[in-house]
Amino acid sequence: MSEQKKITVCMYGAASETIDDLYIRQVYQLGRAIARRGWNLIYGGGAGGLMGAVARGVHDGGGEIIGVVPEWMDQREPIYESDTIIRTETMADRKQIMEDNADAFIIAPGGIGTFDEFFQTLTLKDLNRHEKPIVLYNIDGYYDELNDFVEQCCAKQFIRRSVIDMFCTRESAEDVLDVIEATVAAAV
Repeated sequence: MSEQKKITVCMYGAASETIDDLYIRQVYQLGRAIARRGWNLIYGGGAGGLMGAVARGVHDGGGEIIGVVPEWMDQREPIYESDTIIRTETMADRKQIMEDNADAFIIAPGGIGTFDEFFQTLTLKDLNRHEKPIVLYNIDGYYDELNDFVEQCCAKQFIRRSVIDMFCTRESAEDVLDVIEATVAAAV
């Protein structure tokens, strides 16, 4: 019997402490579910918002956490005590390390930084730089309008219809992880 691959998932999401607790609770449970499956988390290293929630969930579930943090970030926001902390000089280096070391990407609700990370990851997939799954974690319909916007861009021929097939949207943590597990297993 062959040994199953240990998946390393990258989660992008809000660092804000002012967001509704509904999102914090759901992403914490996502972290617990990642740990239950025996997977690793690689993420931006923050202790606040959804970044901190996923890290706490993985930690509380006994999982391994890799935080990737620009050197100057410590002065801006608290950093979560991850199992491994990788320091970078720039945000671009941070994203590159996460992209290179992840088997899949979860895009939790977030702001401009999360949108940047999602669209860069999607663009790289469109350019055949990776084949890793990208899943929008659509807590409380957060990404409904983004999905509508991408559909509108396709209808107006600014985005090829094939791009829509390069990511998916799921409502629950288990569904998000099931998509990743099936996609990564199929690629092995």
